[in-house]
Amino acid sequence: MARILIIPVMALTIALARWHAGAVQGLALGPCPFAKEYRCGTVRRALDPAGQVPGTVDVHFAYLPHRDGRRPSSGLVVAAEGGPGYGSIGSREAYRAMLGELLATRDLLVVDNRGTGLSAAIDCPALQREPTTSVAAITACGGQLGDAADLYGSGLAADDLAAILDALHVARIDLYGDSYGTFFSQAFAGRHPDRLRSLVLDSAYPVAGGSPWYAAEAPAVRDAFDGACTHSLTCRDLPGTSMQRIGRLLAALRAHGRDGLTPADLAFVMYAAGLDIAAYRELDASARAYLDRRDDAPLVRLVRENASADERAGGPATVYSRGLWAAASCQDNPQAYDMRNAPAVRAQEWARARERKRRDDPAIYAPFSIDELLAIPPDFSYLPACLGWPVASRFHPPGEPVPPGTRFPDVPALVLTGELDTITPRGEATAAAALFPAATHLFFANSGHVVAEGDVHDCASRIVRRFIATLAPGDAACARTIPEVRTVLAFALHARDVAPASPLPGNEASLAELRAVAAAVETVGDALARPLIVDGRKGSGLRGGSYAYTAGPAAYRFSLDGSRWVRDVAVSGTATAKYAGDGAVRARLSFAGPGATGGTVDVRWDALTRHAFATISGHADGRTVAASMPAP
Repeated sequence: MARILIIPVMALTIALARWHAGAVQGLALGPCPFAKEYRCGTVRRALDPAGQVPGTVDVHFAYLPHRDGRRPSSGLVVAAEGGPGYGSIGSREAYRAMLGELLATRDLLVVDNRGTGLSAAIDCPALQREPTTSVAAITACGGQLGDAADLYGSGLAADDLAAILDALHVARIDLYGDSYGTFFSQAFAGRHPDRLRSLVLDSAYPVAGGSPWYAAEAPAVRDAFDGACTHSLTCRDLPGTSMQRIGRLLAALRAHGRDGLTPADLAFVMYAAGLDIAAYRELDASARAYLDRRDDAPLVRLVRENASADERAGGPATVYSRGLWAAASCQDNPQAYDMRNAPAVRAQEWARARERKRRDDPAIYAPFSIDELLAIPPDFSYLPACLGWPVASRFHPPGEPVPPGTRFPDVPALVLTGELDTITPRGEATAAAALFPAATHLFFANSGHVVAEGDVHDCASRIVRRFIATLAPGDAACARTIPEVRTVLAFALHARDVAPASPLPGNEASLAELRAVAAAVETVGDALARPLIVDGRKGSGLRGGSYAYTAGPAAYRFSLDGSRWVRDVAVSGTATAKYAGDGAVRARLSFAGPGATGGTVDVRWDALTRHAFATISGHADGRTVAASMPAP
């Protein structure tokens, strides 16, 4: 029987309200040290329920009672975070914001799965701290875990959640999972089907029947970059397609890559674009700058920032455990080799499988070759990651987070997919939806990976709230109207190469001044795009100067100090960009351009409006500026 532990702070007993499942007994919980509204508890679980490996793991959870204490609870919502490697407790406020008014009458539960967060997070030092994930460090992590290497899969974590629900006397839940959380949630659905009232899978891939070759990703990448261009005011009228231009760039990198750039660098940027959606904003223009102007700076920066965002050293394992990522992935995911065999045998199987694939299906990752795709880090290419992982016990067979032949429950299920998602693309989400007889699958235009958590458009989150409340998604028209990614028209070296802002009535500025003004607006737009790619609070302009920003409760606040998007226009000033609502961007900029050109302008646009235009007012060289241009 699971044992409930009290967090070592002043004990507090709360009488849980009457659930939709029936009355429950009082349960001793402790106030959470990180937030007074939450109550925390721990379930002690056998590390190995088969009894082959000794030891226990304390699985921590946080419970948020519904706000309206005058009314009984309408039920419990459980939210499961992704990775794998992130604990859900750390994302509690994002889930709280997503669920919004639903939590007036419903309770929220978040659990740090075994091996994450507060629940004995796996810390493999080499893997956790290396700047680029390697197969060698993954193998070393497996060696560190030893006989316990197969005890962190989704199946056992799902059983842990069921034990917590038993301890809380909860019969059924509404379960939301995002990214890997969808995989975990499917495992829970397959192993404990009678515990679900409803299921939401946000950016899903299938827990059963998946391909070890991840063939759905390449078509998703191609469609996403072409689609982002087609929907953008500044890209759609260019000759040819975005993928044709990127194909030219790939050919150039293969022939004579400059600045150390390789085809694998390009593949990494594109395959990670669902996470770092600013890649859609900049890659097409970066390719044209590299090819047509021998201007390498935009592409070099994009590659560097992508690597920093997605492969920087992992930080504390309690925040994100790379070791748990490896343990869950190697235990759960389908592989192109037999995980029941010793690593030396797997290596031979992998070599044969790779050769067959090169021969029989060489275009599976087009436009990249198989070897180019495999050259990106293994936490994105996946295929060779588990070659050296320990052999699993027969009690915990690899690749079976749910038993073979599992029939998934006929409960209301909602699957959400961003149409620019390269991480869990349309094909994989469709396969996940097909597992559930009563699934509804919705697609969100111009959206990347995970659409309801952190939803600035109040679209997917609103649909989730309505679905949990009514068991139907209702009107989902907003999914088709999410604004496009505003792509860079062209990277320029000098102000004379910048498309000028369009004059409005009352404008007195010259064409040269309108080019300098447009460069200033592009400079602030370039700075505003950086938090989408990098995690730093300050950085350098593309061609010099600097910017810094702070993230407040509702907006980013930026300051620019001589920042240069082109070489001959330096921009200083401030900007504020709201997270949500109308997405209002407001900036006051001083600029010094070529010759004596200079001035001060106020710029405004609404970032969450489709086909947004920026309006510009102020003075340049003493003349009135009144102009507009596509919002950067």
